[in-house]
Amino acid sequence: MAKVIMESWRYGLQMISLTKLQHEKLGLSLLESKTNADMLLEDQIIILEIEDENIAREFLNEADRFGVNCKMIQ
Repeated sequence: MAKVIMESWRYGLQMISLTKLQHEKLGLSLLESKTNADMLLEDQIIILEIEDENIAREFLNEADRFGVNCKMIQ
């Protein structure tokens, strides 16, 4: 199991893309995905536990591309 930590966001954050990414890649509900994105905008750290390490890496790369400062720990 891997943990992806979304620490902060950069100017130009793609909120809708981040919400859809969480929903589609991680299977989170749309409500939970949107809540996570909103909390990130409020400078809260989000920790996501992901079973598959490959999916965690894919999520990390796409989230970074969408404007999230994040890291993965195992």
